[in-house]
Amino acid sequence: MTTGVLERTAAQPADPPTRRWEGVALLGILGLAAVLYCWGIGDRALQPYYAAAIRSMTENGKAFLLGGFDPAGVVSIDKTPFAFWIQGIGVWIFGYHWWAIALVQAIEGVAAVFVLHRVVRRWAGERPALVAALILAVSPISTAIDRVNQADGLMVLLLLLAAYCVTRAVERASVGKGTGWLVSAGVFVGLAFFAKMLAGWILLPALAITYLAAPISWPKRLLRLLLAGVVTAVVSLAWPIMIGLWPAGDRPYIGSTSDNSIWQLIFGYNGFGRVAGGSIGSLGSLGSTYGSQFSAAAGPLRLFGSSLAGQIGWLLPLALATVLGAIIVLARKRGGTPQQRAGWLLWGGWLIVAGLVFSFAGGIFHRYYTVELAPAIAALAAVGLSACWGWYRAGRAAGLLLPLAILGSGAFAFVTLAGTPDWLPWLRFAVAIATVLAVLLLLGAFPGRRLLSVPARPVVALGVIALLAGPLAFSVDTMLTPQTVITAADPAAGPTSNSDMVTATAQGALRSSKAAQAYLGFMDQAATLTPGQREVLTYVTAHAPNARIQLAVELGSWGADPFLVNSSARVAAFGGYIGVDPSPTTTQVAQWAKDHQLGYVLLPAPLLEIGKQVGAPSPKQATSSVDTNTLDARITWVTHHCAPVRPALIGPDATQAGLLFSCG
Repeated sequence: MTTGVLERTAAQPADPPTRRWEGVALLGILGLAAVLYCWGIGDRALQPYYAAAIRSMTENGKAFLLGGFDPAGVVSIDKTPFAFWIQGIGVWIFGYHWWAIALVQAIEGVAAVFVLHRVVRRWAGERPALVAALILAVSPISTAIDRVNQADGLMVLLLLLAAYCVTRAVERASVGKGTGWLVSAGVFVGLAFFAKMLAGWILLPALAITYLAAPISWPKRLLRLLLAGVVTAVVSLAWPIMIGLWPAGDRPYIGSTSDNSIWQLIFGYNGFGRVAGGSIGSLGSLGSTYGSQFSAAAGPLRLFGSSLAGQIGWLLPLALATVLGAIIVLARKRGGTPQQRAGWLLWGGWLIVAGLVFSFAGGIFHRYYTVELAPAIAALAAVGLSACWGWYRAGRAAGLLLPLAILGSGAFAFVTLAGTPDWLPWLRFAVAIATVLAVLLLLGAFPGRRLLSVPARPVVALGVIALLAGPLAFSVDTMLTPQTVITAADPAAGPTSNSDMVTATAQGALRSSKAAQAYLGFMDQAATLTPGQREVLTYVTAHAPNARIQLAVELGSWGADPFLVNSSARVAAFGGYIGVDPSPTTTQVAQWAKDHQLGYVLLPAPLLEIGKQVGAPSPKQATSSVDTNTLDARITWVTHHCAPVRPALIGPDATQAGLLFSCG
């Protein structure tokens, strides 16, 4: 099945039979993925912002439907909620535990490995499929993302399911069928959009072009693609349209927007603002300030730089070389067969489209976004190695590409590992030695010009081990390193390296926002309540048992997270994610207090310390910029209209939590 994969029809009309050893190998790969993703699941920290939202959503039906961050419905999360609905399944089954949320993420990651295997198997055969599954399983950024509660893991799984459906649609087109498969692909792309918004649409061009290889007339191809596109749009936009039509006063404020619009969230803050940069959303100018500092400067070499190479770049040169080789071979063969063209259009298009977007994105860009590239790199690298192995066994001159591929990938792995010189310093030299040894043995044992009598299969296995040793080591390090809420909020794989200065720089930029200066303190304590916070929680639940909002906390989710993840109290996060959302307004706060819907407001201790440094807010400050002045206005209103609660009435550690005001 693997010989000459670049020169033949690799796709089959039905699943080829699986030999026993192949099934055992697949189970082993899935087991490896499960270990990498599940290790330490019982004491793992997650992104508290989304973990708190899941608690609110699973305990309040309206918050679930509308994507509310808090049970009182003051503000929504900054994403469409589908991924968190799925994570909520674990909570419904096992109760609210962070490991239950993490288990759902791990299952999604293992499922993605399995689906990739099935897609590549239909195109290139069993052995390339196994290698592709192995590469994806040990991909460092995949390990990192499947150990946290970000939405990207579900998005990747849904896009792989879409790829499988498109593959089947092309196969069935030759017998006049396959429309159902193409429509199903549209459903999965729509759900990917529902999970991560425009990131789920990045691959639409690649998927559409893939179906253009179907062996049917052009009118039928275009008509079926139009149908699938309509389905994609309906599934993608059904929830946002519902939110847009829902009365604004009866739903949460759309988090991370400046105008309470779901469309600004989707196409602005989380959409083109991420690609082009700018100041769309409630972050204002802060968004463009620290946009690319979470990863590296935009440009054609971004994915190969020190910040991203260890996350996703290990086999990226090999994958790109494979696409180039396919273009040359298919051009010589006048395009190949429909199934063959479809496979190359799918994976080559996936790599090129996503690679270009991530290379040149100028807005907020986190390293973990590159997980969307991992399936394409895995598939193309596996098929490239398989093709070179087929040529090598046949004794063709093109077989010399096999040792060249191993040498080039091993050299890139050596350079990548050199970026972490104090971490396992022996590993890069072991990779170099294994690479050189494999290359020399392959050259010496080349069929027809054999100089050495050595079996080729173990030598190729040695070369593959050398190529995967680096990413596997990064993944194992990620698995074994205790996870904090900070690393869960901005997940990345592998050891501390020079690239981590990027994150430090971003955090320095964050400190330019008054609200964001509390970042480290709040994030570090979000998994547990401090003694002072526990005393505050006990006090407010006892004295405001019937209030719609028992406790409101300034500085957004960073202040409210500890209360929400550790209790079922009706706690609201004023200011959204990091406290800069223009919600609620002072008018709303005043009305809630008048109607006895608001019990208490907490001004957290870090906020008070910031106030000492920048000066106490005044009414005159609450007139212009969204970044800070809505926060200032609320603080001014609370301090002037609500009664401070003496710490002695709350508990001995109450002052550590901040100042509590009674507004009911």
